Amino acid sequence: MCMDQRVMEVEDTLDQVREFMPKLIQACDSVEQLLYKPVTESTWQQFGEIVEGMDDLYRTLNAIYSETNTIKSYKALAISIEQTVLALSENFQLLNNCMDDDNYTGASDIIRFELIPLFQQLTCILGDERTVVEQRFYRNMTFLKSAFPDVYKVLENEKQDNSNYQITCSHNGCPNIGMVDDNDRLIYLYSQYDPVSEAERWSMKISANAGEKTYVLMYGLGLGYHAEAYSKAFPEHRLTIYEPDKHLLLTAMQRIDLRKLFDRLNIDHFVVGNEAVQRKRLFYRFLRYMKGTPDIVAVPLYYRINKSDMEQFSSDAQTTILHYQGEVQIYDKFGWEWMTNSVYNMGATLVSPSILGLKNKFEGLPAVIVGAGPSLAEDIEVLRKLKDHALIIAAGTTIQSMLHFGIEPHLIVSMDGSEANYRAFKNLNINHIPLLYTPMVKYKIIDDHPDLLLNVHFTNDFVTKYLMDLDGTDPVFPPNNSVSGTAIQAAIYMGCKEIIFTGQDFSYPGGDLYAPGARHFSKEESNSIVSRSELYIENVQGEQNRTTYSMKSTLADIENLLSHYTPDIRFVNTSKQGAKIKHTEWESLQHVWERYNEKHVNPDFFVREMEKIEKHPGERVAEIRARFKKLPNEIKECRDLLKDIEKLIETTVVTSRQNQEKCRKAFVAIDTKWKQVVASVPFKALFFTLFKNLLHQFERDLPELFEETNWIRKSELAQEIMKPLIQEMLSRMPELLSIVEEGLRRVEARV
Repeated sequence: MCMDQRVMEVEDTLDQVREFMPKLIQACDSVEQLLYKPVTESTWQQFGEIVEGMDDLYRTLNAIYSETNTIKSYKALAISIEQTVLALSENFQLLNNCMDDDNYTGASDIIRFELIPLFQQLTCILGDERTVVEQRFYRNMTFLKSAFPDVYKVLENEKQDNSNYQITCSHNGCPNIGMVDDNDRLIYLYSQYDPVSEAERWSMKISANAGEKTYVLMYGLGLGYHAEAYSKAFPEHRLTIYEPDKHLLLTAMQRIDLRKLFDRLNIDHFVVGNEAVQRKRLFYRFLRYMKGTPDIVAVPLYYRINKSDMEQFSSDAQTTILHYQGEVQIYDKFGWEWMTNSVYNMGATLVSPSILGLKNKFEGLPAVIVGAGPSLAEDIEVLRKLKDHALIIAAGTTIQSMLHFGIEPHLIVSMDGSEANYRAFKNLNINHIPLLYTPMVKYKIIDDHPDLLLNVHFTNDFVTKYLMDLDGTDPVFPPNNSVSGTAIQAAIYMGCKEIIFTGQDFSYPGGDLYAPGARHFSKEESNSIVSRSELYIENVQGEQNRTTYSMKSTLADIENLLSHYTPDIRFVNTSKQGAKIKHTEWESLQHVWERYNEKHVNPDFFVREMEKIEKHPGERVAEIRARFKKLPNEIKECRDLLKDIEKLIETTVVTSRQNQEKCRKAFVAIDTKWKQVVASVPFKALFFTLFKNLLHQFERDLPELFEETNWIRKSELAQEIMKPLIQEMLSRMPELLSIVEEGLRRVEARV
């Protein structure tokens, strides 16, 4: 008999037992009460019927156990049935002994306190009939599709894993889940006696630390006991729930009603799956919408079932928080500078070729991404030889150290938009070396390097995205914390299948900051930075290097980038002192040179390929110029709309108290005008970068303003939430117009 047929027969038998159990429990309840009265012929008849029923049940359970004991997907059920059969046999014998001794009170007690609870627990263990389970699962999927569509997409094509995830029951009748581990052992997700009490005690235990933190990220949903206990203890807290195990959730959806559960929770977001991209999205969403101090809590059982994943989750959370905090600070500090650079560089970007023309041009050629870490000095002579055999790319200001040693790369990559980056490039003799840049790079660098320019775009460069109307054919890279990330992406885009790192230390080996020749900091400044670096990271020798949170964040960012390309791309770390880099293999640069010694390239091969690239078609350039020319007037139109909104907000202070219909109309007008601003080109291309942090705060607080129905309070919220944003945007309009007009002048001068 095939496995599917065996399973079907088992399920048919289980459905029969499920249908039988309520009848047996009801009959036992009647007989138990009759045994406290004078025993009659009717009593003996009914007693005989339940004895016959228990005997049938005993035989049927034994038969089910014989079948299920050899089927992995019934492991939890087989264990429970075996325990039930033993308990039934013992209590059945005790019951018969009492009846033989005319101890009817004792017999009644055994039925009431032993057999009926045993049958009730068996009913719980068996669960609902298949049709009921299927209907519940379908309702849950329908709910997810409506309320959490991203979760639905994760689950819609996922098959249930009944072999390793099985619904069972705790002693108090609450559902539980049994999971089969790698050693074929059954691990119960919750207490086998009282999961609700277990969850309540946990919420009490963490209450001392949770009270002040109203935005909570909870690791693990399971059957929802801990989430519900937490929400009862802290009803004002807002939950973001992350369930890493898709199969665990699919199993839970057979037994619980997600809609009813979530109705009892104060839940903002629900994310499922353990893929890195989902976790990153989860962390960013949580950090973006939270207020005050956040908290991360983990359902304890997940430590037992997947400790390594919990540790990785914690590490990912710390890394993302560092990234997010850094991003917030960076936009505050550099948002205007980046926008200015993209606007001022537009002229050069329109007349210089895109890296699109070099796509897959260097297949079969290795690329060496050179960093300015201290270890570069040890391999500099090998790098000099390797230039005849590989594509050499200088990552940003590494060009200082390379020129110091008398080596010119085939390509320089730069993306840093700061004045400090310009100072590092200033007065370098590099105009004859190709430069790949992103338009957000400091515009003075591009002004000083009029020839051999090559451009690529970043996903967060909204100026070029909207003004150039970038489409799927334009090369657009996600930004990285380090220019090395851009260099890596460029090398892969150009067809290189092996990427070699040299001088990429991502730490401070030997207490040094950079290789010789770097002019970023004075010796005193470098020593001060190293002395303040209190963290350590394992290096390629198995020893420890000093590092900082920022450097660790940069390394994690690079490792995440590499993970998207392995195993198709080979990454080789040749640093003799630097940090270990995930997804790379270590090999000496000398050995790399020996592998490629027979392969030669012409010294000017890269320049020759660049000269073949076609620039932007004249028609596209004309369209972009026309779009740019409209921008000053469009900014002025937005300015006028913002002024109107500011006035309308002011009017609500009075009308909210004196004329609520007029107040309502004012808010309708505010909403209409704000939507016009948001739909405009200046908002998409400029405002979103310039006021990103303020806009995120506004977006976070907007639901409170939108949902408020008391007009006086709504007016107060508009003053608190919207007015500061409007005023800040208006105050910067003159400066913005000046920058755009200068950018337009530069375009006209170049094109």
